[in-house]
Amino acid sequence: MRLSTCITVRNAPERLESCLRAIWNSTVKPHAAVVSDDSPDPEMQQKHREIVEKYPGTRYVLGPQRGVNANRNCAVNSIEDTDFIAFVDDDIWLDSDFIANALDRYATLSPQEQKYTFLTGVSYTKSGREKNFPTKLSFRGYYHPTDGNPECVHIHAAVFPRSFFYDAQWEEEIFFGQGDAILCLRALKLGYQILFCKELRALDTRPRFEGEKNTLDNNQIGKLTDYDIHQIAARLYIGVKRYKDLFPNPIKLATFLSIYFPHTTQYLVRKNALSAWPDIIQRSRFLELW
Repeated sequence: MRLSTCITVRNAPERLESCLRAIWNSTVKPHAAVVSDDSPDPEMQQKHREIVEKYPGTRYVLGPQRGVNANRNCAVNSIEDTDFIAFVDDDIWLDSDFIANALDRYATLSPQEQKYTFLTGVSYTKSGREKNFPTKLSFRGYYHPTDGNPECVHIHAAVFPRSFFYDAQWEEEIFFGQGDAILCLRALKLGYQILFCKELRALDTRPRFEGEKNTLDNNQIGKLTDYDIHQIAARLYIGVKRYKDLFPNPIKLATFLSIYFPHTTQYLVRKNALSAWPDIIQRSRFLELW
């Protein structure tokens, strides 16, 4: 069995270097790795290329610069000859036994089960915070722990069959935030299962390197950052797609919208950001979804 890694990067040479070092220091090496670079600056692209060249078995491709989900599609579509895929953001360090443990877990499954199973593990930080439980998506589109079978993955510590991405792709309409949620909803509709595997561990290195700035953290409207606005828009997009198209239910759709708009309006008022509504509607493609 072969497991490859898809690394997405944007303007982060230090993070990319650390990320690749962790991957190639694994006890079981990845079959292959591809770095998809969403950096718009040619000088930054060249820095990333030089880092990639230090790690044989790693391929560099230019990303589409349409958001993290489009960049993930660019990465996975650049890898064919593999069985499983782990998506690794540039600020994630896979534990040294991550790949070995993932392959060991898949080895306990039948070939048919391997083809239709996602694995999800534990994402943790240096400060000791851990996402070490199976999750599901609440009615309103938030991640919640579950005692039952997982319905979502912790994307930083997840593994997917490569064949899944011949049938589905990351939702490029979502520029940033919760792309893994709707990906898992699509998978469940197609008959996939998600297994929680606590042996799969990945370190989320945020907060970021000292002095580093992420443009999504900039204040945009009131007390909301660009990141916040993308997250709010993503929940609206996912809610409509979930109850209108993936699992059609007019009553649930109407109920979701009747809750989402008043609650979001109250939140925007508290954040002095009521004028963010046009951006939220535009980024969620709300008017295009009908």
